[in-house]
Amino acid sequence: MRLSLLLAGLLFWMPAAMAFNFGELGDALGIDPDIIRRIDQGVKIASALIPISDEEERILGRNVAGRVVGRFGIEKNMQQTYYLNLIGQALGQRSDRPNLAYRFAILATDDVNAYSCPGGYIFVTRGALNMVHNEAELAAVLAHEIAHVTERHIINALQHSKLMKVSGEVAADAFKQGGELFQQMSDFATDALFKGLKKTDEYASDSKALEYLDHLGYDYPAMYDVLKELEQRRKQGRAKVLAKTHPSPKSRMRQLKQAESELHLDRPTGIRLKARFVKHIVKNKEA
Repeated sequence: MRLSLLLAGLLFWMPAAMAFNFGELGDALGIDPDIIRRIDQGVKIASALIPISDEEERILGRNVAGRVVGRFGIEKNMQQTYYLNLIGQALGQRSDRPNLAYRFAILATDDVNAYSCPGGYIFVTRGALNMVHNEAELAAVLAHEIAHVTERHIINALQHSKLMKVSGEVAADAFKQGGELFQQMSDFATDALFKGLKKTDEYASDSKALEYLDHLGYDYPAMYDVLKELEQRRKQGRAKVLAKTHPSPKSRMRQLKQAESELHLDRPTGIRLKARFVKHIVKNKEA
């Protein structure tokens, strides 16, 4: 296993023009030919991925965000939206991609959910906003969505899709000029958003969310409280959309607890900021 990892590591410094025969190396070292074939296949797949720049990601995300707004509509509560953006921007600045221009808005639906489009376009539903009890819980929801963006989950899925079996030049032109290929990319990203990402992506975003909450000083156990509330609603049939697109909250809590031991988090701060949440969200529902 260590030798396999070592061989894979060679890819990061080996000149692209260098012709390297993994089969010959495997023979010389007495490595199982099946292992060599898998490594060689991984090399070809990795080298075939079309890169997508931050700007291209933003262009795609803007298009997908427009579709999200078209489906649900936007809450025109400026005070709530301003507050949402203050929290979201602070989290984004302490994330793994602080240079993205994050944007946050409230969707006009009572479904409990949140969506993150490539490039930093993030939406929380009115139903999710009404579910949480304090600022730390709201921050947990936003941190989870920010993590989907920082980890480029939709972009990674797109890069591995059949749509990207084109040249880099063709892909770049699609982002610049639009057209059929770009619309197909947008369709793919939108489907991923509404039908759900991989379970591992959801677990990874939960783990990252804990980190981001910790970085900003929020009481990160608030993430568990959000998941507990979602589990209760799932049992009551009050989170049907979320239940179709995410792993069960119970499994997410279990996975998160396992991951937490490796995150080296500080002690929980106890900072929930309920009064500030009530002032800006609860008392401004009709604003």
